[in-house]
Amino acid sequence: MNQINLKSLKSFYDLKSRLLKVFLTFAVLVIIGIWSLEGSKSHINPLDIIAYPMMVTIFSIGTIVLYLYPKSLKYIENITFYTFAIYCFANFQAMILGMPFFIIDLYSVSTFSQWLPMIYVSAFIMLETRNAIIASVLFYLSLVCSTFLYEAMQYVPDFVLENLYPAIKNICFAQPIYILMVLGIAVLKEQIIEVNTEAKDMTIAATTDYLTGICNRRFASQSLDKFLNLTKIENLPLTIFVVDIDHFKKINDSFGHDIGDRVLINIANFLRHNLRDSDLLGRWGGEEFILILQKTDLQTACHLAERLYKQNSELIHEQVGQVTFSIGIATSKADDTTDSLFKRADAALYRAKQTGRNHFEVDEQLEQQEQ
Repeated sequence: MNQINLKSLKSFYDLKSRLLKVFLTFAVLVIIGIWSLEGSKSHINPLDIIAYPMMVTIFSIGTIVLYLYPKSLKYIENITFYTFAIYCFANFQAMILGMPFFIIDLYSVSTFSQWLPMIYVSAFIMLETRNAIIASVLFYLSLVCSTFLYEAMQYVPDFVLENLYPAIKNICFAQPIYILMVLGIAVLKEQIIEVNTEAKDMTIAATTDYLTGICNRRFASQSLDKFLNLTKIENLPLTIFVVDIDHFKKINDSFGHDIGDRVLINIANFLRHNLRDSDLLGRWGGEEFILILQKTDLQTACHLAERLYKQNSELIHEQVGQVTFSIGIATSKADDTTDSLFKRADAALYRAKQTGRNHFEVDEQLEQQEQ
């Protein structure tokens, strides 16, 4: 389960990293576009003459660092958010105090109001929900406190008080709605992620053998049925191995079940590492495994079995030493069902067990056809 959750978490952070790269790239392009537009109209705030190149530089460096060092995602998110937050805060202070480095007109005020809600959106995208709530509330309080404190202390110029303050107060009253809406979306997102993760965990639990991490019997049986039907449609061979660890009861009795479990895990990993991506490995029960080899004829399957035995002869298990296994092999026929195919492979396995173990036997019917 922990491995599954870690895998889901990695996918989530990979997605966040890709989105942040796109966001930063577009942010740089947008800032350059606005900078060029305002420069061509000779309508650029003195503050922005400094802020625009700084933000372009910071966001560009952030994008490059993110490509080179993906693990820096958290730091880049924080730097991006706080850079934007400081810029908006400085603009707001300059606007309400009527400072000379903010041009107070309809264009400047409306564009600032347009970008201000992005603070809350970026907070809940880039920061953890708890930190996003804290950052959003603190930023909002800085706006409200500045607005009403400066007015009470009579720091606000008369022309700002008369022309802008009604709009500024309106902005202050509207901000909590943005925060609550984005918070609601963030909570829903977390609930959806949690539900999806639980659903994936339940699916994995229902289809995976808890000890070895490979497919369980239920999923292997369903997969065999599906692959067999596909084989009949495509008219391509399908071969299965039924693998049984030799003298496994003796291993358990001599070394204990913990060592026996370790042997099962090692054998499962050994088999898994020697299969193609299109093949399927499952634990059929106890010390028995099934290998489903799609688009594989008998000759190719026998070559694989020989390779498995050669490599297994070099595998040494802790305390136990060398562990062998027997294999029964059967290739699908036109009239095969899942049960009939498995029974033929199981019969071949039985013959391998009866004739000395540590080797493979092929389904007798197929062997006679080959002859």
